[in-house]
Amino acid sequence: MKNCIQGLIILGVEMAFFLLCISIFIMFLQPTAIFPWLEPYQPLRNSAILALVAYIFCGKKSNVSFFKNKINILFLLFIVTQIVSAAQIWLTGAWEIFNSWLKMGIIYFLIVKSVTNEKKVIFLTLSIVLGICYLSYYSISNFVVHYIPGIRVGGFGWYEGSNDLSIILVSVIPLALLIANSIRSTILRYLFILLAGVLAFNVLFTGSRNGLLGLFIVGTISLLFFKKVPVFLKFMLMGIFLFAIITVGFTNILHRSDLSTGFIGDSSSEDRLDQWKTGLHMLRQKPLLGIGPGEFASRAADYGGIRGLAPHNTLIQVFAETGLLGGIVFSLFSFLPLFELRQLKEKNVNAVNIYKFLFSALTGFWVCAFFSNRYEFYILYVLVALLVAVRSNLIKEDAL
Repeated sequence: MKNCIQGLIILGVEMAFFLLCISIFIMFLQPTAIFPWLEPYQPLRNSAILALVAYIFCGKKSNVSFFKNKINILFLLFIVTQIVSAAQIWLTGAWEIFNSWLKMGIIYFLIVKSVTNEKKVIFLTLSIVLGICYLSYYSISNFVVHYIPGIRVGGFGWYEGSNDLSIILVSVIPLALLIANSIRSTILRYLFILLAGVLAFNVLFTGSRNGLLGLFIVGTISLLFFKKVPVFLKFMLMGIFLFAIITVGFTNILHRSDLSTGFIGDSSSEDRLDQWKTGLHMLRQKPLLGIGPGEFASRAADYGGIRGLAPHNTLIQVFAETGLLGGIVFSLFSFLPLFELRQLKEKNVNAVNIYKFLFSALTGFWVCAFFSNRYEFYILYVLVALLVAVRSNLIKEDAL
């Protein structure tokens, strides 16, 4: 009887984490974009709530208090600033913003509290990578295979645009290499290295300048962190990788139909600079609460900018829409995990190495997001949650 009860408890614990993995998979697969008839059922929200209920009743919980880590507190404060900023526009705005952040808040909390060993990190990153695989397949099969020079390769849903597709692929490439570096099977290791190569190949055809820059940085950093391949193979992969960026990647940028002057000096770049100035003007006019979440493009003309055009800079967007407090909180939340890498001690070599790959992924996101406006993207918050969980639960060092 005792063994039976213990077995049920173990099954419940594993089921709670399995439901979290399913929620992460759904988050990045975007099933409602593939099958629109699923949208009324809200699979992401419902799966997140189900995972939370399972966690409360039988999930294995971290012994570290959620509020002990300053990054977690900053995350909650940023959500509060979003809600307060939205409330100044219309009465129901605060509720709508709260509802939109509910899913991410649940997932973030569950990752921080549930990821208690290295295997769980790998399973969660695998859920992300598998969810993005279909996006890459869709993009390659629909755009790259039938590639037309000048036409930029895109995806669907959140990642329909070329820049959006680049951001998610650049962020996920280090995760595929993390899995390859962590598993024992040689066949599976090279399979995930190949998968990372396919994702990188996809980025080459997006014609995204910030995507290529992010690809170069994450590729270089991740290969330097990689431990499980011979040194000569590592440098050979790096050589192939750089050759592909210089030849295929640069060529596709130069063939873009909207760029007539190459990499700089085009109307797209000039318009972005104008919108950056507009964002700073918004912040000067409304420094406390900003103009409201999601309002930049629609109100840009009121502040001397181009109506309907996003700022193409995530930090400027957050400061302009949420005010000084929201911008500062968001910046601290999203950048602190990067600075923490230098403070980690090699107490747990495997955990620190996992942290390095996650560091590479977050760096790739920010290289791309600095020239785009994507603070709503789930990948940012999932990566920060994983970094917090690894540092608090695996490396077990005090938070900053």
